[in-house]
Amino acid sequence: MLPRLRQLTFASLLLSSSAALAAPDDGTLPTIDLPAGDTTAKAGEWVLSVNKLMYDQFAAAPDKKGVIFYAYKLIEAGPTVSKFKVINKENSAPNLLVIPLGTGAKAKVGDLVLTWWQSGSGMQRAIVVDAKDPAQPTVRYLDLDYENPAKSRDKTTTIGQMDEQLKPDSFTLLTTAFQPGTTVACKDGKDQRVATVVRATADKLLVTGFVGHLKAVAKADCKAMPLKPSYKVGDKVVAKWTNTTRPAVVTKVDPKIGRIWVKFEKMGDKETAVAYGNIIDKL
Repeated sequence: MLPRLRQLTFASLLLSSSAALAAPDDGTLPTIDLPAGDTTAKAGEWVLSVNKLMYDQFAAAPDKKGVIFYAYKLIEAGPTVSKFKVINKENSAPNLLVIPLGTGAKAKVGDLVLTWWQSGSGMQRAIVVDAKDPAQPTVRYLDLDYENPAKSRDKTTTIGQMDEQLKPDSFTLLTTAFQPGTTVACKDGKDQRVATVVRATADKLLVTGFVGHLKAVAKADCKAMPLKPSYKVGDKVVAKWTNTTRPAVVTKVDPKIGRIWVKFEKMGDKETAVAYGNIIDKL
């Protein structure tokens, strides 16, 4: 029998080899019924995408592996596949998994933006809480759990309640239903699952959020979650609970930070802070 370390190394090599063989290079995604697409991103711009290692692992086992979108500087925009820099290496990904952030965006207080957690990592929606410099607004991240106990860089404020100033050219405004980065509730058997749009076509959506997995769903089976919902205390709503939805009642609203507190039906008196984009009046 091989020593445990050698077994793990050998297994890792097998996984890497099978992943590399499984990953298509024509801009399509394994098991995803969508044609290859182009991109509006340009060299030198920030994009949100999936690194090659994670994409290869997904390609080898698309029903088991999820993906996480991180921020990268684009090197080359291709017709179906684009290249970007990951540390000191060049990676590539199908354009279907490349979300452009563009350049020159300016925001005002209350705007919703798509960016990444700039003192951490990973794609994030955020609400602008200060816009003294519209090109570098200060935001509160919406996809970090409001009650997350982890501390931010100031060692005092928790990460779900921290404000952070964004870099210029590092965000795009979220203004339209089904825009990449917005949230939707999609039918999944008897459930309605909340997911994030990666790309939209005339009749389909590529989404992530079904336990982190990528999935192509019929647009007709999804409902866009309101970008900036307007509710008052006592309203009955449907809110995200884990990655599905449950009926709830509004108990508090704070539009400045894009959070609405609810009590979920049949879940006791605990109040939960739900971010904009994760709550709707009905499904």
